Amino acid sequence: MKRPRQLALWPTARTAAEQVFNGRAVLAQQLRNLRRRRHLTQESLAERAGMDRSYLSGIELGKHNVPLDTICRLAWALGLDVRELLTTPTARRKKQG
Repeated sequence: MKRPRQLALWPTARTAAEQVFNGRAVLAQQLRNLRRRRHLTQESLAERAGMDRSYLSGIELGKHNVPLDTICRLAWALGLDVRELLTTPTARRKKQG
């Protein structure tokens, strides 16, 4: 039986990597920066958000695909809007200007 032909969504993997938003990396960078600005340890933020410190560490290292409810809990624990965790400062400045 012949398989149906699948159309490539991207011409190359390199093109895809350049054009797709890397949410994991943005979340990792933002979470770490915001936590440090608030002088919180991973342990204290993890406790506030109701998760294990090692899981939070993995998020900050960009190792996990993070469920939306977890992102919401982290934003709440930091006293932020969820969008602030998923937007770099550069992107926010471009949007405002």
